[in-house]
Amino acid sequence: MLEALAVWMGLASWVQASMLAVLIIVGQCGIYLAIRTGRTKGFKDPALTLMQMVFAIVVLTLAYAINPSARGLMPMIMALVLVFGAFILPPARCWQLGWLSVFSLGIGIGLCTWQAPHIFEPRIELFHFLLPALVLPAIAKLAAQLSALRIKLRHQKDALGLALGKVHELATRDELTGLPNRRHFYELWDYELQRRHDGHTTLCICLLDIDHFKHINDRYGHQVGDEALRLFANILSTCLRAGDVLARWGGEEFMLLLPDTTPDEALKILERMRLACNTPVNWSSNPTIQATFSAGVTAQIPREERDETIARADAALYAAKHQGRNQALLR
Repeated sequence: MLEALAVWMGLASWVQASMLAVLIIVGQCGIYLAIRTGRTKGFKDPALTLMQMVFAIVVLTLAYAINPSARGLMPMIMALVLVFGAFILPPARCWQLGWLSVFSLGIGIGLCTWQAPHIFEPRIELFHFLLPALVLPAIAKLAAQLSALRIKLRHQKDALGLALGKVHELATRDELTGLPNRRHFYELWDYELQRRHDGHTTLCICLLDIDHFKHINDRYGHQVGDEALRLFANILSTCLRAGDVLARWGGEEFMLLLPDTTPDEALKILERMRLACNTPVNWSSNPTIQATFSAGVTAQIPREERDETIARADAALYAAKHQGRNQALLR
C-alpha cells in the first residue's frame, strides 16, 4: 500500500514497484503454503518466523533502492522487524538479525551509490548508513534482552506450575499409598453431594480396616507394614469402577466412596475386593504380608450430615470385626 502511494506521488517507478510487489506476494504465498501444507511441521521453527523476518529485511533493502525519496523510512521499519523478534525468537537470533539488517542495508546502499551516484549521493548515503549501523544493533541488543527475559519468565512460570502441582499433590494425596487423603476425600464427597442434590441417586460410604494389621507391624516392623499398606491400596484400586474413590483414612483404615450405587451393589464391590485380597498371587511381591479386611457399608440419607453417615459405617465396621473379620456388613 505504501509503495502504491509512493508511485501515485511520483516518488517511485511503477515498474520497479510492481516487481517488488510480485516478489513480496510470491515470497509470502510460498511461506504460507509451506506452513498450511504441513511441510514445516518437523522444523524447529514451524512458523518460519526467522525466514519471514529475513525476507522482510531483504525486501526493505530493495525498497530502499527503489524509493530514494522515502529511503529514510526503511531503517525505521527494519527496527520494527527487530523489535518483533523479541516476542518470538531466542536472544542469539535477535542479535544475528540486527547485524544482518546492518549488513543488508550496507550492501544495498553501496550498490545504489555505485550504480547511481547522482541519485544516491555518497556523503548523504554514508550518513544514512551510519545512523542505522549504530541504532539497529542497539535495538537488536534490546530485543535480545527482552527475549531472554521472556524465556526466563516462561521458565519461571513452568517451574511455578510444577511447584503448584507438587503442592496440590502433597495436599490431596497420601504420600505412602498415593491415594486421596482425608481432606481430598471430603472435597470429592462434597462434589458428589452437589451433583446429586435432588436426592434421586444413591451414594454409599464404606469404611475398611485391615485385619490384624498391628500384628504385621509388631512381627515384621513398620517398613513391612508400610509395604502392606501400599500393596493393599494397589489391590483394591484394581477393583474400582470409574467414579469410585478409595482414600487413605488414617493408619490401616481406608474409606470408599461409591456414587450412584445401591447398598447391594456396594456389597458386591466389596466382595470383589475381599476376594482380590484373598488371592495369593496379588501379594506375590511379599506373600508374608497377605492381609484381609473388614468393612462397614452404609447409604447416605439425603441432607444427612457426613459425621452421621461415617458413624453408621463405623458401627457396621465394628460389627464386621466383632463377627470374625474378613467380611463386609451393611447398616
